[in-house]
Amino acid sequence: MNGKRILALLTVLMLICCNTSCKPQENEELQENASVIQIDPDEGAINTSSQSAMLYFANEDYSMLVGKPTEIQVPVSSRAEYSILEALIYGPQTTSADFNAIINPQTKIVDIEESQDYISITLSEDFLDWSFITATNLSAEAMNRIKKLSVYSIVNSIVEASVCKKVQILIDKEGSRTGQRITLSEVGMGGSGILEPLGRSGSLILSAENTLVNIFEAITAEDYSGLYRYIAYIDENDNQRPLENTFSVWMQSKNIGIEEYRIIEVVETVDQQSAILMVNYTMNISGEGRKEMNNTPIKLVRENGIWKITYTMVEALL
Repeated sequence: MNGKRILALLTVLMLICCNTSCKPQENEELQENASVIQIDPDEGAINTSSQSAMLYFANEDYSMLVGKPTEIQVPVSSRAEYSILEALIYGPQTTSADFNAIINPQTKIVDIEESQDYISITLSEDFLDWSFITATNLSAEAMNRIKKLSVYSIVNSIVEASVCKKVQILIDKEGSRTGQRITLSEVGMGGSGILEPLGRSGSLILSAENTLVNIFEAITAEDYSGLYRYIAYIDENDNQRPLENTFSVWMQSKNIGIEEYRIIEVVETVDQQSAILMVNYTMNISGEGRKEMNNTPIKLVRENGIWKITYTMVEALL
C-alpha cells in the first residue's frame, strides 16, 4: 500500500471516530432541549384583557369608602367580577393611609352566578372574620360600620363595572361550596332580617359632597383631629399645611361653630382633580353672633385620589 492510500485511510478512520464520539453529546442536548418549556412572551396578553374598574376600600379612619381607579386583567375564560373580587381581597396596592383593606385576605371566591337582575357571589366563611383589622379601640358601632363597608366595597365595585344592578352575597359556611344566606346583623347592618341583593350605595362613598359634609360635621363637633385628616398636605401654591397640634390650637382660637349648612351644587373640573361646591351655611362667631354665608364657593382638590380641602380654603371659609 503506498503512502497516499495509507494517509487517506487514516483520515477516514479519524472522521468516523470523531462522528461517533459527538453523537452522545448531541443526543443529550436534544433531550435537554425537549424538557424545556417554550414560553411565548405574548401568551399572557393574548389570554387576558385589560379592564378599568373603580375598586372601593376604606378610608383612613374606616368610616367611608374611597374609590381607587385600577386596571384589572381578566382571563378570557373568566368573568370580570372574579378579577374584581380578587383585587379587592388582595387589598389596595399602596402605602398611603388613605386606602385600607376591609376584606379578610384569607377569603376565597367559591362561586359566581348571574341571575335575572343580580349577580350572586359565594365567598368562604373567612369573609365574616374581621380580626385582621389593625385599627385599635374600635367601638361596636365602628366595627359594624366596617362590616357594612366591606359588603358595599364589593357591591359598589361590581355594579359600577358591570351591567348588573344588584349583588347578592352568600357564604359557604360548611365548606360544601354551597352558598347560604346571612343575616343583616352578621354584616353590621342591624336587625334580624336576611341580607338581600343590594344595589350601589353612593352615601357610603367619600365623594366631594360627602367630604364637605364630613368637614362641616367635624367643625360642628369640634373634632379638629378628624377635620385635620381632610386638610390637603399642600395647596395650589405648594404651601404645606400646619402641624396637627398647631392647626387644632388655631381652630380653638377661632371658636366658630357651624349651625346649619346646605350644599346647593357640585361642579367637578374636566380632569376631576378639583371641584367647586356652592354652599349656604350659617356660622356662630364668638363675640359677633350668627353670620349667614349664602351661595359661597368652596373648592376641594384631589390628593392621592382623595378629596381634600386646603388650609388656605379653611382660612377663607372661617
